[in-house]
Amino acid sequence: MINFKEIDIKEKVFSIELDNFLNTRSLNSSEVSSIVAEIITSIRNKGDEAIRFYTKQFDKFDCDDFLVSDQELNVATENIEKDLIRSFEYAFDNILSYQSGCYETLAIESSEEQISRRFRSLNSVGMYIPGGKASYPSTVLMGAAPALACGIKDICLTTPLSNGALNGLTLAAAKVAGIEKIYKIGGAQAVAALALGTEQVLKVDKIIGPGNVYVAEAKKQLFGEVGIDSIAGPSEIVILADETSDPETVAWDLMAQSEHDPDASAILISSSSDLINNVKAIINAEVNSLQRSSIITKSLESNGLFIKISDLNESKELINKLAPEHLHLAYEHNHILDENNLVAGLIMKGKATANSLSDYVLGPSHILPTNTSSRFSSPLSVEDFLVSYSYISLKQDDPQLYRQYVEHTSRIARAEGLTAHAIAAEKRIKS
Repeated sequence: MINFKEIDIKEKVFSIELDNFLNTRSLNSSEVSSIVAEIITSIRNKGDEAIRFYTKQFDKFDCDDFLVSDQELNVATENIEKDLIRSFEYAFDNILSYQSGCYETLAIESSEEQISRRFRSLNSVGMYIPGGKASYPSTVLMGAAPALACGIKDICLTTPLSNGALNGLTLAAAKVAGIEKIYKIGGAQAVAALALGTEQVLKVDKIIGPGNVYVAEAKKQLFGEVGIDSIAGPSEIVILADETSDPETVAWDLMAQSEHDPDASAILISSSSDLINNVKAIINAEVNSLQRSSIITKSLESNGLFIKISDLNESKELINKLAPEHLHLAYEHNHILDENNLVAGLIMKGKATANSLSDYVLGPSHILPTNTSSRFSSPLSVEDFLVSYSYISLKQDDPQLYRQYVEHTSRIARAEGLTAHAIAAEKRIKS
């Protein structure tokens, strides 16, 4: 039997218990930070030699050439079922179509105005794809599609070996996405290599993709030298349900989220005690039949939570405090909550909208903000691969307007003591 955590909003200690839960999830290790800093310094100074050292130390793999060869690619993917490849292609077509549609709706055409904003695509992108506790070919498709929709040609991928072997599913997805440059390195050393560049590894403009705490810490420490999508934490879902919700699909959605990782977080908020009890019973009855039952159990006991509320209207404040990666409104409704004011990386509505579908085939990227960062961050999308810049090309065809620019600039600059600024502007006035 799983030892579920449950708190009730009517309890006096509710706020304390919720804060304790959130603080426990947010613990960070100074040891991780120190190890990652050492790895980055080593790769900065020693390049490929340091990558070989850390790959041998952490992945138990020794190699001179980090780039996956055509022969290695073919061997790793030769036994993958054709039906699975077709599913990869179906998913990728949907994702690319959605992301291309998003790109086409952006107002990125050059403006003829004298003062305007313009856009350019990044030159290069590196994707980090985990290869340890699970296989994530879907993340290859989700990461590559928005970059391709922006017209970026130089996309590479890095992923660690597992027990000395390449992950055939990851490589197959890379082939479907048209990614040819694949490095067989992982961890913080892979992030550092992409950020800094070495003799063998291409230095990129931006690194995207999830990873463990070492990968996240490396992205954090290298941000500024390289762009990043986010500092991703463990995956998470909040499900809001009432007495009309289906306990079976709610239970399976919670287990689906929990099977990612022992650190994944699955939270149910419900106004119905009966639904909460039914969900618990279904999970206990089914979890042992699953391949990753031990991971699900550990995740639910360590990072899962059941929150009993009196009324659905009490949920908004809770949801926005949790600011989850995924939010599922698991009941049919039209106006009980103002969805536009809910904070989450992805909001799903209704029984039919399974989170699993959004993870694989619907189009929006499943690379989403975690650990309450949906308060200020967005899902991975085409905007992540575009850079805007201001563009100014002034003419003096309206002398009165131009004089106003100069007059006010001069006054403010002199107030700041920057007289050269003032004079430089004044010199533009036609005598």
